[in-house]
Amino acid sequence: MNRSTLLLWLLLSCAVACSRKTELNTLGLQYEPPSGMALLTVEPGPPAVARFEGGLELRSVEGSTPKVTAPPEGILASAGVPIPGKRLNSTDGTLPAGPVARYEFQQGTSRTLMYLLPLENRFVLVLYTAPERDYGPGSARVERSLSTLMPTR
Repeated sequence: MNRSTLLLWLLLSCAVACSRKTELNTLGLQYEPPSGMALLTVEPGPPAVARFEGGLELRSVEGSTPKVTAPPEGILASAGVPIPGKRLNSTDGTLPAGPVARYEFQQGTSRTLMYLLPLENRFVLVLYTAPERDYGPGSARVERSLSTLMPTR
């Protein structure tokens, strides 16, 4: 093996080994969480829940699929999540996985970012909760990572 081939092989091996892409088969998702937010637990549910370090959580809720225009209170209740405070804002948009609704909540000195991804016969919630002092940088990292969120079923 010549030197350039060996170097290419080493670089490719490192790139594959360094990937944080996570197969969440229980949730029917593939996702690469932000650095520093490693997967902690996966619970089969229902609903199926994946918890990550730093206040990040993904939920896959089987059943009827809400529209992106649905009020978040009903969506949260369907997912077994208490309302995380006063709603600050809501918007809709699109990720590579499909159309989404985005919400922000505040309760005391804590803030929560919520994304709703409606899929066929289920929906996915992405929830990120952090103290207000950490919320800005953390939520930006979570939002950037959402381009890697892909349904596998």
